[in-house]
Amino acid sequence: MYYVGVAVAVVLAALLPWFAPNQFYIHLATLGCMNLMLVLGLAIIARAGQLSMGHGGFALVGGYVSALLSMRGWSPLLSLFIAGLVAAAIAAALGWIILRLRGVYFVLVAFAFSQIAVLLALDMSFVTGGANGLVGVPPISIFGHVLLTKPQFYPFALVCALTTLLLTWLLYRSPLGTMMAATAENQRLTESSGIDTHRVQVIAFTIGSGIAGFAGALSTHYLRFISPDSYTFWESVSYLTMLVVGGRDGVLGPVVGVLVLTPLPELLRATEGLQHIIYGAMLVLCLMFVPNGLASLVQTWRSRQRVAGTGAAIVAEEVT
Repeated sequence: MYYVGVAVAVVLAALLPWFAPNQFYIHLATLGCMNLMLVLGLAIIARAGQLSMGHGGFALVGGYVSALLSMRGWSPLLSLFIAGLVAAAIAAALGWIILRLRGVYFVLVAFAFSQIAVLLALDMSFVTGGANGLVGVPPISIFGHVLLTKPQFYPFALVCALTTLLLTWLLYRSPLGTMMAATAENQRLTESSGIDTHRVQVIAFTIGSGIAGFAGALSTHYLRFISPDSYTFWESVSYLTMLVVGGRDGVLGPVVGVLVLTPLPELLRATEGLQHIIYGAMLVLCLMFVPNGLASLVQTWRSRQRVAGTGAAIVAEEVT
């Protein structure tokens, strides 16, 4: 039943351009796809026991790398993957150093990286355009088909999001995913089993940040614009909120968090000051009443269904 629901959701998402009342809903769905990739990247880092407050910084790096390459004649499709690799390489080098820090120290250093990325984008105006950013980023082209409009871009964003979702699901079920979960559960016990937990966390940080770089580049080609304000500290906070509200266990949590919180900034655009208040209120309420995220409610329901089914089978067996 669970997999049938997943299949139905994917089909409905694919058919959205044909049934959406207007392009605003397609725009929201496209933003949701890119947010899902960013939150999945953050979830992979959290899977290994760390929370990154510098996620927006890696998305900013990816966006600028892809924009600058494509504006200098590189294929936008190729620049997407290069942007992800550059973000992953920076994360690997940075993570090897800062992931030896524990607790709040890692959070602070990751936050500092995000702020440094924004400041460099502001100061290096001869490359990044400074506060004005870069306008006219080339659109993505696939086999000569240019993705200019929202209905044209959405299927590509959906494929990227679903691919990221599938690869994350496979990662969680691999030996590396098991080591990541064990590291988050009890790092010292995991180390006593002969597992290099520092290496596991560096790999998770590299993968998650690489996905953020790719998603940032994808967003840049969708909006065809990027500036230092594109990924500020508050963007990192919003991704973290989506992860906590949805749930950090499994891939369902990020999906639920994105579905719940992605429309809010657009729906509350006229009252921008309330956005952070509402985000904060939802975060506090979830931590108080649903500490494992909204997705845990679905998992609890499924567990009860299994228990009920098992009980019914035992009763039927005893009767016969």
